[in-house]
Amino acid sequence: MYQAFKDMPPFLKFLTVHALACIFIFLAVVIPGVPITFEGEVMESSDLWTRGLGLPTAFIGLAMPVAGGLFLKRWRYSRQLYAGLMVSVLVAPYVIWQQLLPAVFGVITSCAIIAYLFINQKARAYFGS
Repeated sequence: MYQAFKDMPPFLKFLTVHALACIFIFLAVVIPGVPITFEGEVMESSDLWTRGLGLPTAFIGLAMPVAGGLFLKRWRYSRQLYAGLMVSVLVAPYVIWQQLLPAVFGVITSCAIIAYLFINQKARAYFGS
């Protein structure tokens, strides 16, 4: 896995480390008493669960590290998985909450990352496509 990480282009390394670091989001959601900042408000994990955000946040906190690990394994569909997770984090919540500006920002950011994963020659070469 270390060799796979060394073979990655720099931005893909960043995305992988970011995805792997999301395990701390999961831990913050499931460990009681850990302070979490949401929309500028500091709360505990129990407050997040009370607002109905605990399960989706815990899911992302587990799914993103899996996607990062699959990047390291060069799994064939890891880019598609990561792209779906990015859209579910950066776009879907804001569409549900009917917040246009953050949704547009999420779409632009997601499109840029997805374009990098599928169009950039070095990223494509890393995944062998």
